Amino acid sequence: MKTKFGFIDRLRTEMTDFSPAWSLGLFRFGLGILCTSISLRYLLNDWVGKFFLEPEFHFKYFGFSWVEVLPAWLLYPFFWILSIAGLGICLGILYRLCVTIYFLGFVYFNLIDSALYLNHSYLLGLVLWIMIWLPADRCLSVGHFLEAYRTGRWPNPKIRNWNLWLLRFQFACVYFFGGIAKIESDWLVRAQPLKIWLARDTDFPVIGKFFATPIAGYIFGYAGLLFDLVVPFLLLKPKLRSWMFSFVVLFQILIWELFPVGIFPWIMIWGSALFLSAYWPLSLRNFLKRRGIFPYGEFRNLFRTVWQKLPVRFRFDSAQIILHLLTRIEGLGRWGKSAGTRLSGLRSSRIVNLGPYVLGVYLVAQILLPLRHRFYPGNVLWTEQGSRFSWQTMLSQKNAITSFRVANLRTGEVRFVLADSYLSERQKIPMSTNPDLILQFSHYLGRVEKEKTGDEAAVYADITVSLNGRKSKPFVNPTRDLMKAKETLFPQDWILPEER
Repeated sequence: MKTKFGFIDRLRTEMTDFSPAWSLGLFRFGLGILCTSISLRYLLNDWVGKFFLEPEFHFKYFGFSWVEVLPAWLLYPFFWILSIAGLGICLGILYRLCVTIYFLGFVYFNLIDSALYLNHSYLLGLVLWIMIWLPADRCLSVGHFLEAYRTGRWPNPKIRNWNLWLLRFQFACVYFFGGIAKIESDWLVRAQPLKIWLARDTDFPVIGKFFATPIAGYIFGYAGLLFDLVVPFLLLKPKLRSWMFSFVVLFQILIWELFPVGIFPWIMIWGSALFLSAYWPLSLRNFLKRRGIFPYGEFRNLFRTVWQKLPVRFRFDSAQIILHLLTRIEGLGRWGKSAGTRLSGLRSSRIVNLGPYVLGVYLVAQILLPLRHRFYPGNVLWTEQGSRFSWQTMLSQKNAITSFRVANLRTGEVRFVLADSYLSERQKIPMSTNPDLILQFSHYLGRVEKEKTGDEAAVYADITVSLNGRKSKPFVNPTRDLMKAKETLFPQDWILPEER
């Protein structure tokens, strides 16, 4: 029976209609490259040892204290497996299996230490979760390439519109709630922390001297706010999306050059491409082809010249070997799909019907989580309560001086402890300004004291914090025994209010 509300009917039709899979396929290809590079960087830079094996203490997310570090003989192969899974995502080989393995592995090593939290890691985890449910291997995969080779033309596979809209929704949340978070006095009235950061880049080409002027922080601040609030909506306008995407690319590259935001701008550029027409990879190819750049440009001509100078037998054998390997790889993908089809037949209709409800819960969570800090008292930039998973990006510059006092309750002896004695630099900096990390570290110091002496201990924190260039002020009640405080999602009464 049709609903009385025409809008709901149109929305249902839009979500269930079909679109070309080119855009989603190219997104999957780039995502696979990113995933592979992340796991390889952990191996090649030995971040596996530096972040996970060397520290004697790891911070935990609330409710995940049971997550432990694997031994080295398992952890290093674990990251090699993730690298292979990332390659499988890129090539569309056993895609569902590979993206599920990478998602579970990615979540695991990010749960090991909450001090390593980054907004782009959270975003990547959400995107991987979404990609598990999407048929992103239908286009620009090994199987798709071989089908084009056999038929002599590129097939045009289709996907349901909701596949693209779900990913668009996720990236729109990052933009929009990132803009909402900027509607606060430090950003709008004081242009902080942009003034501090821009003052460090006065040697930037052409416009560097402008960064030292008082107005620069306000221009960048209001431009960033407006950009975040409107960009997802303007990207949906067919007449504006090409121009808007070009502006997104320029803006994000500028952010990457100026500020320490890691790979976050590149993820946002790649995600913003999903707002373009589903045909945009083909449109780009045709545009480059008409201008002699692709695929008939100088590089291809050079390759063809070199290739034709090779012995005929060598060329024939090489082509046969490559085709044989690709066919074997395609066979793996077909086996995975047939296995998935057989497993899907075992699902009950009751489980299948839960899909829309699970999706609804996910969408609501992505709307509510970024707003939950509104339910905590005080300025979230000061208290940090509710700041994670809220797209609070580039909003604070904090400097902290931290020390702890451990008092033996039997002897009354007091010793002073510096975080450097137990934590790495990557752990110490976020610990100094995050209440949950401060509490966890205090409890750890109390346990260490009890293991050494057998006596109960009281732990006090002496922490002063400077927020966005203000004078340093006490952050934690120095007379509160943190061993008596419990970790909770509710407001912590031992955090001192910000005094302006």
